[in-house]
Amino acid sequence: MKKSLLLTAVILLFSISLLAQDALVIVDGKKIKAEVNSIDPNTIESVTVLKDQAAIDAYGKEGQNGVIIIKTKNSNASNVTKLEPLVIVDGKKYTQRIKSIDPNNIESMSVLKDQSALEKYGEAGKNGVIEITTKSTITK
Repeated sequence: MKKSLLLTAVILLFSISLLAQDALVIVDGKKIKAEVNSIDPNTIESVTVLKDQAAIDAYGKEGQNGVIIIKTKNSNASNVTKLEPLVIVDGKKYTQRIKSIDPNNIESMSVLKDQSALEKYGEAGKNGVIEITTKSTITK
């Protein structure tokens, strides 16, 4: 049975290497440029393939030729890339942690997704946008 699983993993890696010529490849949350064949098949826990609009929605223009996501048995949760939204506070990009904003100082908040985020903010909005207006801006 183990030989069968190993053979399946090797065939899967070979297939992925053919697909990965143009696709974005993510291993344990990190984009890789290296050959997929360099991954030991015994270390693969799972493989996910995104194509068409799902790939573009998740990774923007980089995903237009598909995305191959490989999770290895050695990965841990801290290696996973999080798709963080763009945060705009009072019309300016906010680079601090969103938790640092005092909720009592928020006048309004809007969430933009998909096409509306891309239309308004371009590539920067590909993972969504959170627009926050603070009370201090309203009183100025």
